[in-house]
Amino acid sequence: MIARTMKAKVLVFAIFFMGIASGLLIANFYTTRVTGSPDAAANRPEKAQRDINKFYDYLGLDQKQREEMHRIGEETRHEFQELRKETQPRFEAIQEESRDKIRAVLNDEQRAKYDEFRRKMDERRRNRDRDTKKDREPKGDRGQRPN
Repeated sequence: MIARTMKAKVLVFAIFFMGIASGLLIANFYTTRVTGSPDAAANRPEKAQRDINKFYDYLGLDQKQREEMHRIGEETRHEFQELRKETQPRFEAIQEESRDKIRAVLNDEQRAKYDEFRRKMDERRRNRDRDTKKDREPKGDRGQRPN
């Protein structure tokens, strides 16, 4: 009888421990992969530059080729920024049209909840875009260092 009670206690403890371990693993995964840790966001430009330099090394580029590749990348980035400036107003118009149609379907209480939800999501997007823009700001001679 005592052996059965002890086995039951050990089993309950083991299940409890596995639940804690699973919770910690899931929380860690969520923090690092889904939301992106603050440390990862701060190191994103440096990691990107390391990856670019590894690629340059893989290709065996000399300093002149690295500088040319960097120039091409910057030109392309500016072209994409210009394209975004051109298309952004149309995108926003379609988005606003869609939101108006959705609001028309909702009652007053639902509309208030929807508006609050949209406000929070738009704020989150603005913060994410601001953080991404900070990460993309040039720092010194990135992309031009030989390894």
